[in-house]
Amino acid sequence: MSERRSGWWKIPAQVLASAAVLYVLVRQADPMAVLAALSEASVAWVLIAAAVKALGLALHELRLWVMLQAWRKTPIMPVLSIGFLSGLLNSVLPIRGGDLVAMGLLRKELDVSTPAAVAAVGITGFVEAAVFGVFVLGVMVLGASEWEQLVGVAETAAAQNWLTLAVFGATIGAVGLGVLGRKLRSDAPTESRPGVVQLVRDTVVQTGTGLTSWGPIAANVGLAAVQVLLVVGSFWAILPALGLHVEFPLLAVCGVVALGSIAAVVLPPSLGAGAAATSVFVLGAFGVSEADALAFTAISWIANSVPPFILGIGPLTKRIGRIGELVRG
Repeated sequence: MSERRSGWWKIPAQVLASAAVLYVLVRQADPMAVLAALSEASVAWVLIAAAVKALGLALHELRLWVMLQAWRKTPIMPVLSIGFLSGLLNSVLPIRGGDLVAMGLLRKELDVSTPAAVAAVGITGFVEAAVFGVFVLGVMVLGASEWEQLVGVAETAAAQNWLTLAVFGATIGAVGLGVLGRKLRSDAPTESRPGVVQLVRDTVVQTGTGLTSWGPIAANVGLAAVQVLLVVGSFWAILPALGLHVEFPLLAVCGVVALGSIAAVVLPPSLGAGAAATSVFVLGAFGVSEADALAFTAISWIANSVPPFILGIGPLTKRIGRIGELVRG
């Protein structure tokens, strides 16, 4: 109880920080210009952005179901329901808190062991991040001349090198974890002992099992490639929705998505502060005014918040009384 009480201040602090960021950004911009941009936005393009986002969410939960097949056969509809609830909570909570609930529900409702649930959710997220990193690297390489015009030759080369190192390191790390997991499985003791150490060991073993299940992994990577295109496409659709003509739109959108994901680790995505700061910073480098960047943030907030709510509200109402218990467990 004391540990839970000791962290009571975190959510209020995140809310206050988000409010402060939004206040500063709105004060620096012209609120009337933001409202004017929003009033002239194309509803059709906003609906397209939201629909593409919904498809991306559905594909993410399909990937989770595919990944679970590495450990046991599970029915698809309950996994999709759990995934949609997780997506709704991830859009509200920082640090992807909905993933914790997904792990608990997989264990409680589908009898997936805790290590396997952690491995399935973790691998699904890792593959998505890795594929997105490869996609951004490809965009940077193919658009190197355009990127050099924006930030300079040396900065472009440094960014490409760091991103290449990150993708390579993640790949090597995944391979090493797969090998370690298989080794620990072969050396596993005959009796499992309860405790944190044993839980970590079992999670590593199950992660190794998942990473070396070539069928589910191959399908996951292929579906993740499509999902990344949908994610980028949902943000790209906001540019024509506002009538924005960015010289290098794909580079701009990738930058917004990448930095926005990092900001969501600290600030709750539902409050939009991290997305606002990211949009102003990235789009400003492409010549977009602060008012238009904030309008972009507002529409992206709608397009990214409404689909998870629609898809996740049903699963949430069925389990609302157990969310706290699952997170504590």
